[in-house]
Amino acid sequence: MAESVLVTGATGFIGTHLVAALTEQGVTVRSHSQRVADIALAPLECGKVSHVFHLAARTFVPDSWESPAAFYHTNVQGTVNVLELCRTTGAALTFVSSYVYGRPIRLPIAEDHPLQPYNPYSHTKILAEDAVLFYARTFGIQATVVRPFNIYGPGQAATFLIPEVIRQALDPSADAVQVEDAEPRRDYLFVGDLVALLLAVWRRNVTGIYNAGSGHSVSVAEIVREVLAQAGVSRRLRCAERRRPNEVMDVVADITAAQRDLEWVPRTPLAEGIRRTILHAKAAAAPR
Repeated sequence: MAESVLVTGATGFIGTHLVAALTEQGVTVRSHSQRVADIALAPLECGKVSHVFHLAARTFVPDSWESPAAFYHTNVQGTVNVLELCRTTGAALTFVSSYVYGRPIRLPIAEDHPLQPYNPYSHTKILAEDAVLFYARTFGIQATVVRPFNIYGPGQAATFLIPEVIRQALDPSADAVQVEDAEPRRDYLFVGDLVALLLAVWRRNVTGIYNAGSGHSVSVAEIVREVLAQAGVSRRLRCAERRRPNEVMDVVADITAAQRDLEWVPRTPLAEGIRRTILHAKAAAAPR
């Protein structure tokens, strides 16, 4: 009988890629999404599963300032609901977290970097992580926390930087690519490489906390240049020079732990990842 796993947030950006990869390997995937029921309240009656990938969460940071209670409900209570499933069934858990380090005090950022909430969303992730670690210590749940940095790839929502830059690059009426601030640097990881890390955690039955990133950062301006190069178009970069309050100017993940324990390395260069993302955007926009 094929192994059965549960993926929460299965219809989201990362979830769709993970479900496809698991299915390709012959795994029976049971899924949950907010379209089915509230993750914080649903009984999660999904039959016997050996592993749970918990991705379900509210994620758009600006919305967390507008509706913080909804983020605490979904991201914290939803995680506790999943933990209760693991406690009662013995299933292992991989929890996907993010945005927990705040303003870096050193680069690259290792897993022992102090945690610091800087918006309601990041606070909910820190609280959810704390619940995961408490259940692991107290109830013996086999749990792993994965902390992705900036994930991108086919199917990502247009509210994120790379899809928005691609949209502008492919717009024949546009004469420039407009950004708010060209200087901030982020550590971008292709979604397929994150999925490979999640699968490595599942296969090796490890526990602990692992960063997921590329190990280097690129600026917004560099992203724009790479998108234009891969799209084969010429556009000016127009910068509004509007810096967000308390902007973090550089973020780099230390991925030594994942490399050491999981023999995982990112395999998709930024240029290739952007090329694949552009091809997907073109296909999605093509008339049917």
